[in-house]
Amino acid sequence: MLRPAPPLRIPPPSAAAWLLLPLSVVANGAVFWPAACLVAITAAGARHYGAMLVWYGLAVGFDHNALVLAPFVAAVLIGARVRWRLLPLAPVFALAMLLARAHAAPPFLALPQPITFPAAPSLWTILQMLPWIGTLPLGGLALTSAFGTAVAYGAWASTQPLRPPEVRERALLCALAIPMVLPGLDPSAFLLAGGLALHAALLERSAPRRRIAALVGIGMLVACSGGVGAAAFGAIAMIGATLLQARAVLKRGAANDNPAMAWAAARPCRCRA
Repeated sequence: MLRPAPPLRIPPPSAAAWLLLPLSVVANGAVFWPAACLVAITAAGARHYGAMLVWYGLAVGFDHNALVLAPFVAAVLIGARVRWRLLPLAPVFALAMLLARAHAAPPFLALPQPITFPAAPSLWTILQMLPWIGTLPLGGLALTSAFGTAVAYGAWASTQPLRPPEVRERALLCALAIPMVLPGLDPSAFLLAGGLALHAALLERSAPRRRIAALVGIGMLVACSGGVGAAAFGAIAMIGATLLQARAVLKRGAANDNPAMAWAAARPCRCRA
């Protein structure tokens, strides 16, 4: 006897996603994909994995930049041991979004496209400034570094707990680290990282959170102000934000493994400024 499939519970978006969704009509929906990714991350924290796949599929179908979150989604699926029958949700909804856009039926206003910039603030923009870089096989090096980073992140993140705070922290680390090693992107690839960093800074209101959000914002603004040279300077800020976020994530993970360290990390700092 066949039992009916359980209903697909899709939680409401977070406050940050609600703020971004109305803005999706601007510039032909340029910020729809980070807003949809924010909803997918919220669903992952609530353990609604079907909803996570639906929203992530919509984001990927709308903009390929959403692939920067793929290692995080894969790590959640592996860590939670999600049932195989849910996995087709992401490609099905991605294909549906692609078909809708191909037939001139997007759910957004067809406004002029935003100005595009030549390079994202990533490691590759720094390498392009070196005079001898033309002698290196950048294509193979780029694929190897991107694949290695994604696999290393997925192997580590799939063993971590799936509590909402940790899920958001790991999502931000993924949104920073993956576009950092992918060549050929533009600054819009860091929109998700900017939204997550701002969300974390508003939630915790701590100095480290403000530093990360400020570095991400500075990196994007500097990269958008010029060509490869400006993007290289913006990449320095992005590298700093990535290292700070990696340190925060690893410190939180160590605190979760050690109750005494967890109490010390949660204790408010009484140091003088």
